[in-house]
Amino acid sequence: MLSLSAEAAIETQRLQPVPLVTEAEFGFAITNQHPIWVVSAPGADQVHVFDCAGARCVSGQVLTGAGATGFGRALALDGDWLAIGQPIAQRVSLYQHQSGTWVLHSTIEPAVPALDGRFGASLSMDGTQLAVGAPGEQNGAGAVYVYAEGSGQWTQQVRLGASASLRRLGHAVVIDGTTLAIGAPFSSVAPGYAEGRVWVLAGAGSSWTEEALLTSPLPVSAELFGYALDLQSGRLVVGRPGAAQNAVNEGAVDVFSRSPEGSWSHDATLTALNGAANERLGWSVALEGQQILAGAPFALANQTFLCGSSTLFVFSANQWTNADFSELDRLPGSLTGFSVELSAQRWMTGAPTFAESAGAGSGVGYWFNTVGGLFGHGFGLADVSCMPEALRR
Repeated sequence: MLSLSAEAAIETQRLQPVPLVTEAEFGFAITNQHPIWVVSAPGADQVHVFDCAGARCVSGQVLTGAGATGFGRALALDGDWLAIGQPIAQRVSLYQHQSGTWVLHSTIEPAVPALDGRFGASLSMDGTQLAVGAPGEQNGAGAVYVYAEGSGQWTQQVRLGASASLRRLGHAVVIDGTTLAIGAPFSSVAPGYAEGRVWVLAGAGSSWTEEALLTSPLPVSAELFGYALDLQSGRLVVGRPGAAQNAVNEGAVDVFSRSPEGSWSHDATLTALNGAANERLGWSVALEGQQILAGAPFALANQTFLCGSSTLFVFSANQWTNADFSELDRLPGSLTGFSVELSAQRWMTGAPTFAESAGAGSGVGYWFNTVGGLFGHGFGLADVSCMPEALRR
């Protein structure tokens, strides 16, 4: 007999497009500005918009891109603007919300697209600013472009190229006001490899200056520090999915804070309660106020199946605590936690290779609402292969 722990998160809805499409990869990327949540399905060249104002998320408009462009590999949303990355085609489509409908407004791309530059592989939007990662430029050193919107037009302000010490700059990017953080997870200092760096800059428009070049507390090869990022009000969250805290590739999440003088300090390293080898916690991260949600899409429930999970951390009494997990209701091979997004007491985790009824890779988005979830679990019990040992009773 399986029972649910009081610690387990409660799914209040399972989001999937209709009809289901094999290899759609629904849940590959997620963004939100509640009550609007946006989920991509790049394998089907689709981006789905949901209205989650009520007790349940309601499917709305479906945006469609051209084939084989990577449409939806990255998303960013702020106000009436939605940016959709297409890194295979090296462009970003900008949609504007007009009279209740998302309308294609314009497309931006590098003046001279680099071979395999992957412009649009990562995106972040804050007000009238848009940061676009191009981690393949400069033979893999990477670059980031900053755009600004004025009078309805988006124009390039600056291109930030990587120094010789950085690799894959722009794999992750996040902008918040006058702070820009850029992940370069394959950076290293010889003889190390893929230790990872995060380049933090301050400024606006075309003028950005370095504040810090961050590393993990004890840099180790293959940690991939900077693989995922989020930033809010001087607090920076960095995913380190290759970290070996207690086991190889267990993964970790680091929290940094900015002083009023502009210096950055390491505050905490977060790990899963029962982390195991190859789970890769920190593959995805989301920050909202005093909460951090971190994905571990390769979590091994019984050392056989890749089930995936996500963990919620809460800052209280001057420390971060592991407050919740959401491994329930998973199928082996779903990669739950490949993407995560957070808004107050609601969060969503993507499982882009979920394949319950439509073949490999149809995908699913799991929607959690701690208020709605108080009334019980809505989808029955999880596949025993994906149940944590503590719940198999």
